[in-house]
Amino acid sequence: MSILHTITKFLSKRLLTQGTGNGIKQNYLHIGTKPHTKTRTSIKISAVRSIWGYVAVAFNQVDKDRLRRVGPNRLCAEWILKNGGGVRMTENPTKLWKEYNHLPAENTPFRIKVVDATNSSIMKIGLHHFEGCRNIDTVIFHKCKHLENDGLEGLAYLSQSLANLQVSGCYNIRDSGLAFISHLRNLKQLLIFDMPYVQNMDEVANKLKKSLPECDVQANKFGVQFKK
Repeated sequence: MSILHTITKFLSKRLLTQGTGNGIKQNYLHIGTKPHTKTRTSIKISAVRSIWGYVAVAFNQVDKDRLRRVGPNRLCAEWILKNGGGVRMTENPTKLWKEYNHLPAENTPFRIKVVDATNSSIMKIGLHHFEGCRNIDTVIFHKCKHLENDGLEGLAYLSQSLANLQVSGCYNIRDSGLAFISHLRNLKQLLIFDMPYVQNMDEVANKLKKSLPECDVQANKFGVQFKK
């Protein structure tokens, strides 16, 4: 399924034309005075941000029709790659798949082992793609600027298989968002760093260590220091 198809499927014609010259001129007419250049520029930027906000949502929606056709693992891989991340598969764990068009043919089954969402535009609603993916043991959420404070709740779908988790540079996530990790009882390694908006990282870390006694928890509000 092409990127263009995804956009047009979830965006109305009205939204797609929202940022065009004609639309902006009509907005100016309602004001009644000729705007200066700064106003025109700010309106254009606002229109572009609005459109791409809807695009981000579109790229995170679960396409139920395609789910029925290709299954959860392929749909999940497509979601991660469309949003700028990568995946590794149990069939070839050393290879990081980053290109959407380079995924195996649709008639080739595979199982996702690792999700690397570094610098991706994933959102909470997108984590529903994890449902049915039973072999994902590692997830990296690094610099996921669209992932909301309660976004980690979607990891509940992976509670049986997830062993390794990294959450770093996700500035929307606060103390309460990290608290959900305590429900991931099978975690063995947890790495948290570069989270400046977490108010009390020591308290968060101590609670997680208490809830997950079998997990190696390394948490730092800013940088990260690996154990020797």
